[in-house]
Amino acid sequence: MKLRLMRMTHARVLALLCVALTAFVPVWTMPAHGAARVERATAAERVTPAGDVVLVLNEQFLNSLLDAITSQPEPPTFPLSRGGANAKCASEIALLREAKGGRTAVRFADGIINARVAFRGSYDAPLIGCLRFEGWADAVLNLEFDQARQTFNARIVVREVSLKNVPSAVSGGVTGLVQDAINERVNPVRILRAEQLGARLPVKPNKELRLRAREMRHEVVGKELRLRIVYEIVQEEAASPTVREGAGTESGEQ
Repeated sequence: MKLRLMRMTHARVLALLCVALTAFVPVWTMPAHGAARVERATAAERVTPAGDVVLVLNEQFLNSLLDAITSQPEPPTFPLSRGGANAKCASEIALLREAKGGRTAVRFADGIINARVAFRGSYDAPLIGCLRFEGWADAVLNLEFDQARQTFNARIVVREVSLKNVPSAVSGGVTGLVQDAINERVNPVRILRAEQLGARLPVKPNKELRLRAREMRHEVVGKELRLRIVYEIVQEEAASPTVREGAGTESGEQ
């Protein structure tokens, strides 16, 4: 993984200016008891553009992460929408590093991220009993930035499912169950979380600046996924408090 910083001199200058300005922010003092009642106002934000960062993730890096996830002693499992779980037949799929004929991996080609997801599973089929199967799903990854949650996610869209050890009479139904389990229960796949995208810059006790991602654009170039993250510096400011005149007594006029 390579990290490239672009135009961060501008961001640093802005950060330093914000730090300097915070020294001149007035401090509100509460009035003496009984003098007046102060209503707490909603905090506002001062937002300043802060330049952008380019993050590059290559195909090998993403495949190393997938290997680490699917090689766990207890791989990720997801229930099927039908075939209620029981002690003998769980009716679920488990993601694997490799199954018969397929290996979990991503492949960059023509500006698209293709993926193959290997799995094994079981299904308590009516009139047949517990089916234990393996296979893989060919899919494409759609990438999206969730600004509200400050996360960068991938959504797996399954295009084809290949199964082993499933009778042809029920293969269509099991294929649909596996496809639904991946599309509805695996998604979204979180690639970057809020704490990885942002940063907090302390400027004085009980006061800090936040570096927040405002926009993210991505493109696949060769074997690289390039993320351009546009940042802004956020400083929370308390709005001016509202003072009610003559609100210092409990009783009002009769």
